[in-house]
Amino acid sequence: MTLRTPGFRRTTLPGGLRVVTEAVPGVRSAAFGVWVGVGSRDEHPAEAGTSHFLEHLLFKGTARRTALEIAAVMDAVGGELNAFTAKEYTCFYARVLDTDLPLAVDVVSDIVTAATCTPEDVESERGVVLEEISMHDDDPGDVVHDAFSEALYGEHPLGRPVIGSVESVEGLTHEAITGYYRQRYTPPQMVVSVAGSVDHDEVVRLVMAAFDASGPADPAPLRPAVPPPPQAGTVVEDRPTEQAHLVLGTHALSRHDDRRWALSVLNNGLGGGMSSRLFQ
Repeated sequence: MTLRTPGFRRTTLPGGLRVVTEAVPGVRSAAFGVWVGVGSRDEHPAEAGTSHFLEHLLFKGTARRTALEIAAVMDAVGGELNAFTAKEYTCFYARVLDTDLPLAVDVVSDIVTAATCTPEDVESERGVVLEEISMHDDDPGDVVHDAFSEALYGEHPLGRPVIGSVESVEGLTHEAITGYYRQRYTPPQMVVSVAGSVDHDEVVRLVMAAFDASGPADPAPLRPAVPPPPQAGTVVEDRPTEQAHLVLGTHALSRHDDRRWALSVLNNGLGGGMSSRLFQ
């Protein structure tokens, strides 16, 4: 099924994978991304940090490419390849010249769908993630947002850091991580987005060749309901630094609420930027 809106086209493949493109006139580049609808809010306490761990792990190699080959093949064409994890999604993306889009589709889809995730790679990457946690904890600008989320959401998964904790990451087993990967990285939970000098029909052809998205797949697991807003409170974490970091906020409107546009105008008028979360 294909839908058309000004500047955008969207096709949903039989297996549930969605492909969205925007043709941008006058450019010679293309950005290709695979957005997986899984993040830290989908993790049980014992799984905390798994989504972020997988973001690292999937670059360690596939059935067709080693980690070195993954990096080298994109560097050879001057492309950029990266990923990031948030509370509600994980994204793997590449930026290349338009002529190299088939390569970007092949490499990113290979990473997302065919990562080997060997026990050796899990242990190797565990040390990298633990070091990243240490760096995160040393940055007061990161810590203050974690403290705010914990105060706002409490024990709900949205209240935990995306990166997980030392305890949770040390406790993740190879079996738990690969099981999470197989369960969560399925076509209905993915959106492929492409922008730049692109042709929608050609993108759909490339994606269909790269992804196993032709047949039905299990539906996405239900996400934990968001708790009601807590009473106003203050959280202070004392650090021996010369700076003070302050976060003030609360629950806002859903991104599907038309009133959020008025809130955005008001917030910008006050000199800030608005972040609105989709609550389920």
